[in-house]
Amino acid sequence: MRKMRAIGQLALLSTNPARCGDFYEQAFGFNVRASDGDGVDLELGGFELSFRRGERATRDGIQIGFRVETAAEVDAWSQELAQRGFALVAPPSGDRWEGSRSFRVADPDGRQVAIFYDYPK
Repeated sequence: MRKMRAIGQLALLSTNPARCGDFYEQAFGFNVRASDGDGVDLELGGFELSFRRGERATRDGIQIGFRVETAAEVDAWSQELAQRGFALVAPPSGDRWEGSRSFRVADPDGRQVAIFYDYPK
């Protein structure tokens, strides 16, 4: 069986792609690769996140997660985003015994965005 190297792109519908693009650029440092009235393509570390205009946003059951290197980084990200005016959906929680530490914010379309660290097993 052939193996994939990595997930390289996620494309979602948005009622306002430009607003979503701005959110991911400002909150997480994505770079805008292309943008027009119908959508925006963002890139971070070789991963492309695209938003295309739709009547309804792709949201139900969707959560985007960004893995960080340490549990302390989870806390630092939450503090920084809160200080910059991004509303946390839930504060950081979890510990070594639970196996992970994370928190969430919501993007402009209401999708859950998690910042997480998984402790080594």
